[in-house]
Amino acid sequence: PVNLAASPGQGEEQASDRCGRSVERVDDRELIVRIPRLRAWRLVAAVMVLAMVAVACGDGDGDGDGEATGADSGEVTVLHAFTGDEDVAGLNSIIEAFNEEFPDIEILQEGSNDFESLARTRVGAGNAPDVILHPQPGLLEDFFNQGVVTPLDEVVDVDRVAEETVGGLLDLATFDDSLYAVPMRLSLKSLVWYNPQTFEAGGYEIPETWDELMELTEAMAADDIVNAPWCIGIESGDATGWVATDWIEDILLRTIGPEEYDRWVAGELAFSSPEVQGAIEEYMVPIWTNDDYVFGGQEQIAREAFGTSVTGILGAPDSGLECGLHRQATFIESFIAENAPDAEFGTDYDFFYLPPIEDGRPALGAGDFAALYSDNPAANTFIQFLATPEAGEGWAALGGYLSPFAPVFDASIYPSDSARRASDILAEETDSFRFDGSDTMPGDVGSSSQSGSFWIEMTDWIQGNQDLDTALADIDALYEEISG
Repeated sequence: PVNLAASPGQGEEQASDRCGRSVERVDDRELIVRIPRLRAWRLVAAVMVLAMVAVACGDGDGDGDGEATGADSGEVTVLHAFTGDEDVAGLNSIIEAFNEEFPDIEILQEGSNDFESLARTRVGAGNAPDVILHPQPGLLEDFFNQGVVTPLDEVVDVDRVAEETVGGLLDLATFDDSLYAVPMRLSLKSLVWYNPQTFEAGGYEIPETWDELMELTEAMAADDIVNAPWCIGIESGDATGWVATDWIEDILLRTIGPEEYDRWVAGELAFSSPEVQGAIEEYMVPIWTNDDYVFGGQEQIAREAFGTSVTGILGAPDSGLECGLHRQATFIESFIAENAPDAEFGTDYDFFYLPPIEDGRPALGAGDFAALYSDNPAANTFIQFLATPEAGEGWAALGGYLSPFAPVFDASIYPSDSARRASDILAEETDSFRFDGSDTMPGDVGSSSQSGSFWIEMTDWIQGNQDLDTALADIDALYEEISG
């Protein structure tokens, strides 16, 4: 699926580090990148170390300030799923910043395209790394249930992290009232992309509610400025259908709310339940099955590639634009750049927050969490560093990164107006955050190509191969079978 863990620029294993560091190939899947210790101390770095120790480590005795004692020397092993050039460079920027403050702690990182299998093998064999960077919270919860993850309540200032991160984000890594991971990076999916020139030509306003979004849809369908209000494409090779699941997830967050959404993802609330099926029928069906609302009509949705469907909003209003609206994540901007390199954010395209339906302003997205699997004091220090807004500044400057500390993060560091805008939405316009449901469900159910999976059943439904009742019942049947 195209989510944070499989977004453009990721997935290709590199055999050498473009920053000149030595790279050792362990086998055909894994890399260990050894970051040399930085020995040069500067006065500014020394002051930053003292400040960080005071804030993140209290008085250093670990006996009442809520944080465990760290260390300023040692080795920390880290396992993660980053293998693409951009992500590896981003992670390296975090490690380099850490080594500027703690030059005598060596980070031994290992990235794998087969991350989940490798993580399960290592943990199951009692050979867990000190830190695992999780691309989604499902595996983290599995390891919590096995009792192998270290709670962070005595490692970081949980209250401070909760106050500084996106609202509700820590819920995803909190089990039995204890925090088990700190967020490192986010992406945002709850966005509607549009052409400002189209809005100006039609006198359209940014909708603040779902009702206003539907009024805008109806107005665009009635006007001659665009061919249809929406461009929707779900074709994605073996992953065809994930775009439909993203729409449903955003709708459910806005109708049943985050807590019931969690129950649905966990298989405790059926796809065919009145709450879930009713929301799909009321808010998705009227758009997706109305040929006046979708460019090319319903039959085009499964044929249209997700990466090119956004280009329908681009161009001058008098040039026969395909559509006026496109719901998609932040990463779709890379496809705009590829297909229309001269298009400029803010002039030729822009986005707004997908409006709420009921109370609350939830956000759907993806991201990475850092969890601790040892009692290594140096690993405590690394986790404490990751639990600060400053840890991600280098990655933010490179691009492809949104800080989970959006309410306090220095957005001027981002290299683009679009990243700053997305950060503002996370900081100011949303009050809860949840991960992509299809990626968090058991893989066979949420994101596989077998009959009964969320992807496949939604594709079959929109293609007209079966009705919605049958599609949702088939997913429920598979989930029950997988759950035993």
